[in-house]
This record gives sequence, structure tokens and C-alpha cells, in this order.
Amino acid sequence: MNIIKKAWKTYCDWLDEMGLTPENKRCCVPLDERAQKALRGEQASDTSTDNKK
Repeated sequence: MNIIKKAWKTYCDWLDEMGLTPENKRCCVPLDERAQKALRGEQASDTSTDNKK
């Protein structure tokens, strides 16, 4: 189990060095259509709530 943890930490450190942080959406898997619509809806609701402030 320690081998897996060490490999995972090395991988995560490498991603951080490359600038691929969770904030930068480190996942490279394309989103399906439902996920894209959900993100668009989320962004639209964020802008609508910002306008109400």
C-alpha cells in the first residue's frame, strides 16, 4: 500500500509542477453533453446572482 501512496504523491507533485492543479481542472477527460450543459447552467446562474447584488 505504501508503494501506491508514494507513486500517487509523486504523480500529484508532478501535476502541480506542470501547473495542472485542481483549480485548473487537471482532468483531461472530455465532458459529456449533460456535464457541459450543467456547467453552462451553473455559469449562467452565477452571473444572474452577481447582477442581483
